[in-house]
Amino acid sequence: MTKYFPNIKELFKKLICFFTLYALIPLICGGFLGLFLFIEKSGTSKALETMEKIGRITLSTVIGGETKKEKSFSGFYLLSPEIHLPAHESMTMVIGSGTYFRPITKESETQDSPKNTSSLPTNAVPIISCDLSSTSFFINTTKYTIDLEEARNAAFPAQTTIAETPLVLILHTHGTESYFEDPQDLSQFAEGEIEGYFLKEETSFRSDNPEKSVIQVGKVFAETLIGEGIPAIHCQTMHDKDDFNDAYAKSAETVQEMLKKYPSIQYVIDLHRDSVVRGDSYVKSLTTINGTPSAQVMLVVGTNQNGKHPNWKQNLIVATGYKDKLDALYPSLSRSLYLRTSRFNQEFLPGCMLLEVGSCANTLEEAENAARFSAVAFAEMIKTKK
Repeated sequence: MTKYFPNIKELFKKLICFFTLYALIPLICGGFLGLFLFIEKSGTSKALETMEKIGRITLSTVIGGETKKEKSFSGFYLLSPEIHLPAHESMTMVIGSGTYFRPITKESETQDSPKNTSSLPTNAVPIISCDLSSTSFFINTTKYTIDLEEARNAAFPAQTTIAETPLVLILHTHGTESYFEDPQDLSQFAEGEIEGYFLKEETSFRSDNPEKSVIQVGKVFAETLIGEGIPAIHCQTMHDKDDFNDAYAKSAETVQEMLKKYPSIQYVIDLHRDSVVRGDSYVKSLTTINGTPSAQVMLVVGTNQNGKHPNWKQNLIVATGYKDKLDALYPSLSRSLYLRTSRFNQEFLPGCMLLEVGSCANTLEEAENAARFSAVAFAEMIKTKK
């Protein structure tokens, strides 16, 4: 072969170069040109339909719901700031950390209406309100299989004699956890499912001020219990203030000291604030109870999967009784009970549990309302089980 085709390798290289230059490159360029012309010139129906599909899918994914088939066109939000689609003549486009397209209504449409507005805060993310309550009683991330009816019918492990001495201890492993504050320099922006608020990227959701942190929520919880006739004590120590990684070790010491000082304590509630993020958005867990806007709560129960924890099944029985009472009194207040592999300092008593009140996107007022409702349900559980 080499005798008749001495330069076969060179010939092959030339064929590849020829194919690349005269076939692949024009094909790729033609594809980009076609896409540009489609968006630029098909203008009304097809371009708008494309934007609608992208927007609806993005929004439904963030919210966690299902896509809705509607004839009327509503605004939609693109979470990727790099994506910029041309706005239809009936749409106004607002650029922030993402791109939001909103229909121009007859009431708001004027000849001076800007097509582009760059007045939103930079480095900001949206907040989405969601009802996170669920028909699922458990979220189970452990290796164990849980029998709900068995937990419900088991003997209640906590001694619930009500006396003047403390029966319930409320403390905070992460006492600096705080809630969303609405600074006045943030612009109202979106409509519908997306809230009209934006958080700056550097927001930490931490505060050394106990009146603005989860400690204030614990104070409301304790005061409500006492008002319901349940003796309670509230520890306001911020165990995470100096060293977040050492918080659980420090709060464990506090629990042991309190149990030694007040042997009447039968229930320990480590009250936290959750953080829920979907996509590039913060989610606030929100419901309305008796006309009052309230954050939602979630019970977290640890197991012995990652360490010695002899009380975890007893903790689960108490938490199940508490969630049943929450669901009976306020059906939309509680999220699914979360079963985890870690202990969360729940090994000290059968009545230990972790309670997440709201998320970082909730306001302090919404979390305080949730604490009041939750404390009423907890008091009713104790009175029922005594």
